[in-house]
Amino acid sequence: MATTLPTINQAHLLALLISIATTLTLTLANLPPSSPHHNPPLSLIHSLSLCLSPSARLLHPTDPAFQALLASRWSTNPSTNRPSPSLILLAATEADISHAIRHANAHNLPFLATTGGHGINTFLSHLDHNHNHNHHGGGLLISLRNLTHFTLSDSPTSKTATFGSGLLSHEVIDRLWRAGKQTTTGSCGCVSYAGPAMGGGHGYLQGRYGLVADQVVSARVVLADGRVVVASEEEEGGENGDLFWAVRGAGHNFGVVSEFTVRVYDVEEGRRDWGWEEFVFVGARLEEVYELAGEMMEGQPVEVVFWSVWRMVEEVDPVKPAIVVTVFFNGPLEEARRYTQQIRDLGPATYRFGVTEYPKLNTVLGVDLNGPGCQPQGTALLRAADVDRYDIDALRNWFDIFSQMLATEKAFAGSACLLEGYGVQGVQAVPSDSTAFPHRDKRLLLAPNVLYDVVGNSTLDREAKRWGEAMVTAAFGGAQRRTYVNYALGNESLQAMYGYEPWRLPKLQALKRKYDPENRFRFFAPIVRGGGSGNAVGDDEEEER
Repeated sequence: MATTLPTINQAHLLALLISIATTLTLTLANLPPSSPHHNPPLSLIHSLSLCLSPSARLLHPTDPAFQALLASRWSTNPSTNRPSPSLILLAATEADISHAIRHANAHNLPFLATTGGHGINTFLSHLDHNHNHNHHGGGLLISLRNLTHFTLSDSPTSKTATFGSGLLSHEVIDRLWRAGKQTTTGSCGCVSYAGPAMGGGHGYLQGRYGLVADQVVSARVVLADGRVVVASEEEEGGENGDLFWAVRGAGHNFGVVSEFTVRVYDVEEGRRDWGWEEFVFVGARLEEVYELAGEMMEGQPVEVVFWSVWRMVEEVDPVKPAIVVTVFFNGPLEEARRYTQQIRDLGPATYRFGVTEYPKLNTVLGVDLNGPGCQPQGTALLRAADVDRYDIDALRNWFDIFSQMLATEKAFAGSACLLEGYGVQGVQAVPSDSTAFPHRDKRLLLAPNVLYDVVGNSTLDREAKRWGEAMVTAAFGGAQRRTYVNYALGNESLQAMYGYEPWRLPKLQALKRKYDPENRFRFFAPIVRGGGSGNAVGDDEEEER
């Protein structure tokens, strides 16, 4: 049979790939034995290099880009919640992801896909040599950041956007806004679209449209064996309909989403502006503030987002944290001020206001690209309590523990506690059993967050976890523990993250056996704990702690 000789371009490409593989081989072979990353199998590097698209790139631990990517994560502490891979793939196409997964499986190498690097779940740190001692090295990190294609469909019968999962939330917002469109996205500009969507996804527009996950029309999913399938509304009764259900709320357990198609909406005339007001109170006024907040929440309009943050504001109180309340109103400032008159009547210590547009809301809260919610923090240990109301006694207990922590451990001075009060009309309009997201009945997301610019201090790590656990326990009060999975630290029960209804966990576990029987996807809030590649998935029951 005749063999076709490669063209000059193909020959050059082949030579380039062989050169890359050779360079990686030599570099990895010369890493010191004490390297914390350890060496992936050389045969994987050779074979994978030859399969990748021309724009893909493999990074080894001595490559400055390798270290830069890990250092750009929000939490950079490998002892708590940062992965420590032995190889990083900067994927450029869906096929790159598929090839990477197939090759990793062939060499029994664990893998993890990531985009924004904002995850804080402690299972992320299990992608390292210590947790994968039976494997070759710490594992393969697949970065999706370069999958940034974007197409808008705006017809009388279809208003959707299709885009790669490498886009961050602010990039999706900006591209839609320029076209006069919007959709629910995560409330932090530097997180990906994909991450929040796969865990449900809270955001400023959820009162109008529902969760981030509720906007998903279809998703292209690379499965644990490297196959690519489409999970969509049209498939809900078909072969992959159950996967479409699972991806929207528990998606981290089932595959790598390479592309989303989502609903988008026209920005309504007169609703381009967002009036905002910020009220700062001393901690002693907590009871007044949240009794009023509870009253206002009962009739909270769909246009309103009611955020508050506890943090140090030295000009208000140099010793104890202050209560910073920010109210967004999707409409003219005059309407916002009518709604918030009762808060102004309380007499805050400081007050400011302004008008902005949807793409700039993150800047007001400090969760834009340059804010503390996005810049690398050293260590970030976030927890979450999904509750239905402001429990004043529980809030006071939580606040006092937070104040005591700040007074006791100066390294934690940059910590903050979030109380996120989004609209719920759009969320609760979606049937609870229609997605894997289980907390539609909860109206508030409470989140103690211990931040410290230190890495490698095991004493501080233990203290941070101890204080964080004390705060989240106080935040729940006597309520049953419910935890937004994207804010889960890793020690929560499966029921707390994925729901207490007797049918939810069995359904998720059955789907896990169907789509990921070897438990490859186990490095973020895993449904199955204690397993690993090569270990078949079984029922993993866990009781509320």
